[in-house]
Amino acid sequence: MLSHEKVWAAIDALASHNGLSPSGLARRAGLDPTTFNRSKRVAGDGRPRWPSTESLAKILEATGEGLKSFAARVETPDRVTSPALPKVPFAGLSDVTEQAAFDPTGQPQGTLWETVTFPAADNQSVFALQVSGDNLLPLYRQGDVIIVAPSSAVSRGDRIIIKPSKDCLAVYTLLQRTPERLNVQTIGDKPEKIAFEHSAIEWTARIIWASQ
Repeated sequence: MLSHEKVWAAIDALASHNGLSPSGLARRAGLDPTTFNRSKRVAGDGRPRWPSTESLAKILEATGEGLKSFAARVETPDRVTSPALPKVPFAGLSDVTEQAAFDPTGQPQGTLWETVTFPAADNQSVFALQVSGDNLLPLYRQGDVIIVAPSSAVSRGDRIIIKPSKDCLAVYTLLQRTPERLNVQTIGDKPEKIAFEHSAIEWTARIIWASQ
């Protein structure tokens, strides 16, 4: 029998399976982080509240969970298991502009990071960032998740993240690499060409996947 408790338990189980808290799952799906809070599960008059079909659809899309698999979690939440996928660090792109979020090589550090599952090829060291706002349109929309590989080699045409020594990290398209500098182009409605001296770059990482 379908019940509020079973549906909310299935949402909690889906979050846990993806290495997330319920608020982290909501954030990954582009929802308000409080969407699945305990306080949101009961109406003001004390009646149990159902999650919206829109929020359910968004968490299924964000995690790659099939409708049948989620329904099975609702019916038998304690017996549903799925193959474990590798977990990678995850944070909002707008939240990691501070240098403290990364070590000097571009590897995530600090308490800002949660985790999500991603089948990283060949045990490659990667992390995930969620786009917010419209600064990266039309390439990346709000809520898109990009997978970034700090140790991956970059070549012309790649989408990359550059962390300058004296500025915040940002996303670019690599136009040309020379012995002295990286020539890149900003992403957005009005792209601009920029040149970075290698000596002015703290680290560079390639975007290897995006949830578009």
